[in-house]
Amino acid sequence: MRRKMESTLGSIPLNCVDKCLLALDSINEPMLIHVTLNLEGEIEHGRLNQAIISAQQAHPVMRTILRSRHFKPFREIQKDPRKGVLNVVDQTKLPDTTYESYLYSWMNQPLNINKEFPLRVLLLRKNEQEFSLVFTFHHSAADGLRALLFVRKVIESYNNELSPDSEKCEDIRTNRKGDELLEFAHSQRSKVRHYYGKMISSLLHRFVIAALPPPTRVFHDKSGKSRELRFCFKIISPREFDQIQSKAISAGVELNDIFLAACYRVVEKWNSIHGKASRKIRVMAPVNISPKGFRYVVSNQASWLSLPTTPEDRTDPAKLLRQVRTNTIDATMNRTAFSLVYFFYFCSRFPLFVMRRMCRFLMITRTYVDTILVTNVGFIWPKPGSEEPAVRKIGNAKIRNVTGSAPVVTPMGLSIAAGIYNKNLNFALTFRPALFSEEKAQMFLDLYVEEIKNYQVGAQSS
Repeated sequence: MRRKMESTLGSIPLNCVDKCLLALDSINEPMLIHVTLNLEGEIEHGRLNQAIISAQQAHPVMRTILRSRHFKPFREIQKDPRKGVLNVVDQTKLPDTTYESYLYSWMNQPLNINKEFPLRVLLLRKNEQEFSLVFTFHHSAADGLRALLFVRKVIESYNNELSPDSEKCEDIRTNRKGDELLEFAHSQRSKVRHYYGKMISSLLHRFVIAALPPPTRVFHDKSGKSRELRFCFKIISPREFDQIQSKAISAGVELNDIFLAACYRVVEKWNSIHGKASRKIRVMAPVNISPKGFRYVVSNQASWLSLPTTPEDRTDPAKLLRQVRTNTIDATMNRTAFSLVYFFYFCSRFPLFVMRRMCRFLMITRTYVDTILVTNVGFIWPKPGSEEPAVRKIGNAKIRNVTGSAPVVTPMGLSIAAGIYNKNLNFALTFRPALFSEEKAQMFLDLYVEEIKNYQVGAQSS
């Protein structure tokens, strides 16, 4: 009966990145992504619930339950999304609970994908006109860019619209064999000279040559064990954002280069303020490696770069920015991010319980875990050829802002996510209150944003 049901409904395999994120989550390192829409105006609950179900039908990975056969995990597609994943709460009717405390408790609820879908949604009324619409994704099912793709599909379904760049097709991974990320990595061989030699060299450098000394940690004022997360936010206005963009253009760099360079310097400044020296700082930055044909598939299509800097590198901000730009271009040309795909694939060949032990080793030794994670999803739902958002409303409710948050692993203690909506540059700092007080976390984010706004870029890079 089980085999017949699976063959009828279909299954979706996990790629190597999915499995590694799943292994991390299973050792109590919560791998959850949150996308929050700040709304002004009423939302029809039933209509929203139907829009979410419609998006789940278009992206079946969001209506799957995790199963395992012969020690191999896979996702079993459920035919009926049941009553839906939407929860509606009116915070004004909870006098003993603040808006922030309810939101945090919601975001920190575990998501058991062995029993429920890798998605849940909250519509939280803040007052008469303000709402928060929060989408929570299990990271083993979607990365940040693809999470936004799903949210946009929900909005389009609610508005009974279909954007020109939204292709409607069944998930091409259904009942598929093989790992699409590994296959895409193999396809890069013809584009890079000495490709496999460079992959091996990159891994040797990452895990052997550059492993010692271990990366510097961000100073924290607590030492608790809780995995609870909290969030703080900062918005850069359109006028200030234009100034940052102009600086990037004048220096011949990308916005993300400034974000990364500023992060190195802020970690060093922060540690110095608290009397701690910073040696090697290693920033973890996600890289979009979407294979051909997977652009509209909700999944993990990402790898990471971990670029280290020394104290000498960070002395001159303009020189540091040029170095970040050069290293990023070099990593892109040599497909460095794909070396981790091979490493993840090697790890994913082991049963999940072995992968858990590997992850525990990484967390305990801390050597291979970077200093901090900085992720930038760029412009959120832009109109073609414009920085204006293509999606401004959900029904009659205005979408005032869109923010996202990234997971945090214990040795880091915090992560930073950036995104641009309606010309506002949004930063969200996710942190462990067991390690950072709310005051310290907000101070760190404020310092980071000020560093970005005042960054000295120097002359244009060659």
